[in-house]
Amino acid sequence: MKFLKLFKNSQVFKLALGVAILVVCYFGSQFFSQMQRLTSTLELIAKSNETQLEMEKQLSIINSYDYSLRNYIITKDESYLQNRFLNRGIIEEGIKKLKVLTVNDPIRNKDILTLEKLINHRFKLFRETLIAAKSSNVDQLGLNSKLKKSNDYTEMMKLFVYKIINSERLKTKFQNSNHQFELQDSLLTAFLLIILSLLILLLSFNKTNGDIEDLKQANDKLMLLNESFNAAEKTAGFGHWMVNLETNQYTFSDNMYRLMGVKPNAFESTLENSIKYLHPDDLEYVTQVHKDSLVNHQSTSIVFRFLTAINEVKYIMGVGSFTRDGNGNMIKIGVNYDITDQYKRTLELEENNKELKYINSELESFNNIVSHDLQEPLRKIQMFISRVEEKEFDGLSQQGRDYFSKIRIAANRMQTLLIDLVNYSRTIKGDIVFVETDLNKIISDTIQDLTTNIEEKSAIIHIGQLPIIKAIPFQLKQLFINLVSNSLKYSQEGNIPQINITSEVITEEEVSKYEIINKEDYYKIVVEDNGIGFKQEYAEKIFLLFKRLETDPKYSGTGLGLAICSRIVENHKGFIKVKSEPNRGSKFYIFLPKGDLV
Repeated sequence: MKFLKLFKNSQVFKLALGVAILVVCYFGSQFFSQMQRLTSTLELIAKSNETQLEMEKQLSIINSYDYSLRNYIITKDESYLQNRFLNRGIIEEGIKKLKVLTVNDPIRNKDILTLEKLINHRFKLFRETLIAAKSSNVDQLGLNSKLKKSNDYTEMMKLFVYKIINSERLKTKFQNSNHQFELQDSLLTAFLLIILSLLILLLSFNKTNGDIEDLKQANDKLMLLNESFNAAEKTAGFGHWMVNLETNQYTFSDNMYRLMGVKPNAFESTLENSIKYLHPDDLEYVTQVHKDSLVNHQSTSIVFRFLTAINEVKYIMGVGSFTRDGNGNMIKIGVNYDITDQYKRTLELEENNKELKYINSELESFNNIVSHDLQEPLRKIQMFISRVEEKEFDGLSQQGRDYFSKIRIAANRMQTLLIDLVNYSRTIKGDIVFVETDLNKIISDTIQDLTTNIEEKSAIIHIGQLPIIKAIPFQLKQLFINLVSNSLKYSQEGNIPQINITSEVITEEEVSKYEIINKEDYYKIVVEDNGIGFKQEYAEKIFLLFKRLETDPKYSGTGLGLAICSRIVENHKGFIKVKSEPNRGSKFYIFLPKGDLV
């Protein structure tokens, strides 16, 4: 009773209210400090989780690139390499993001720099392996060695990345412990504040209401992200699945169901339900590989078929690897790609290869006929023409002599045509071997072979310093023989033929005009003469088969020489252009790739 009376006293009430306000202020400041520490802890946890996610993403991209490279080596399908530059860009963005996330952690930042060097070296190995795989004369042992080296290096990278991830997990665990301690302390403070003042209750209510709103927004974003990922899987034609080895619980994405020809969540996500959609011929093999991997924890990569409910066959590339979830449980994550279109293209390519072999066989037969069966009777005709000219020519009438001269000219022209046809067929045969080729020696041999023609025309030939490239020597010699012969043949009467063969720098105008991606990838060789030239409007037509601009009998030719030149340059993955003006000569520009592009 005395206590109640005491509180009824206004002075005591004011004093008690003042003390209560001081206590509220004290607990309020404590609560505010605890909230600040909680926020700081949450930021550290978020950065650590984001770092772990980004590290795993880097490994995923490297693995995807590795699978694409191996698929290319197996199928020689260029579509597996289409996105390699895009993947490299994603990796570089990821490294930048990791550097930002670890900017306040010198040790982890140093690890990211080390990872960047490892990735750069890994891409160097990718490039070396790709070059070896693209070589026309594949060294299978060397290629296998590079693949093993690449695989070992990838495993070393995984160990390094998982070491970082485990370190981040330990850091996250420690921060979680601190977070829990701070959370319990803040709850106690909040409880005391609620007891002491309605103001603390209102503040707590507002804070709780704000947290609920944030959680709702985060949940909405998560749902949107999940929908976007499902849409991306559907567009890209792949689905993912996961199995927890501790609980044996499977999870399928929506598009994983679609790959099996059913609607999302059409059945419970279990191994038994999914294998019903495997092709009967693949059932035993696929299930055995999967079950073995669950025991030995080895990554898998297999091609199999789904047989849908409407008897549609889909060819699937399935890859799977092992990791641990946030609870430390071992899980296997798999991705299934729909490669039906690629598989059909592979079959089509095989059929085309068979057809190509048949065409090559026919071409070889044609070449033999031209080089032997057709030339043999032609040589006899020329031989009898020569004998008639020696013994019977004087007994012929003037008209008979004219006719006989025309026969001889026609026979010689026929022989030239047959030789050109043989040369052209050689440029499209498959027996192509690229070797280090000194263009200076090629030009020297060319001039030696054309000595008689050059001396007959009193031609002046200037040769600049030319590069050494990977090429097919006999084809390049044929190329320059045709171009130099062409310049000598179409020289102007009364003028001494002048021919310049030089190597020049590719201009920016040519980069734009000829759509050259990187001018550093090509050499430019220029063959210039002061001959009769031609109108620029014919610059593309002169490289067509049997296309001749000059019909004057004094200019001999079959129309195959420049077609052969064009074919030879195409064989070297290059291109040829020409600029010309009547009575001002012509300039042939030959763009030949450097070694890596051949």
